[in-house]
Amino acid sequence: MGCFGFLKVMMFAFNGIIFLAGAAILGVGIWVKVDSGSILGFLQGIEDAPAEMSQILNVGYLLIAVGAVLLVIGFLGCCGAMKESRCMLLLFFVIVLVVFIAEVAGAVVILVFKPLVSVHREPIHSPHIAKGG
Repeated sequence: MGCFGFLKVMMFAFNGIIFLAGAAILGVGIWVKVDSGSILGFLQGIEDAPAEMSQILNVGYLLIAVGAVLLVIGFLGCCGAMKESRCMLLLFFVIVLVVFIAEVAGAVVILVFKPLVSVHREPIHSPHIAKGG
């Protein structure tokens, strides 16, 4: 097995892990949206939980979207590596590039609006930090 064979196997292995992680994240996102009653019951049972914690159910949509994107990326990477399909690999790298650009843009937005984030974060975290939790 030459260098290209090794790269092919490694590309398949890493993208297989990405595919499985995407399936798990998608499953958790669907579970959060379908069975929101049990999650709300759990959150209400926690002492001193802020009322805003019920907004965590909206994270289900984000988990579904991220899981679906990871599934597509993992599928394209695995199949593109095994079939040596130039089209699939090109689409894989374009999607990875778009995700990378979105992450950089998100980091820039967080850095620009850092004072606003700290103003909203402080009332939620301060009481819990004071209690040692």
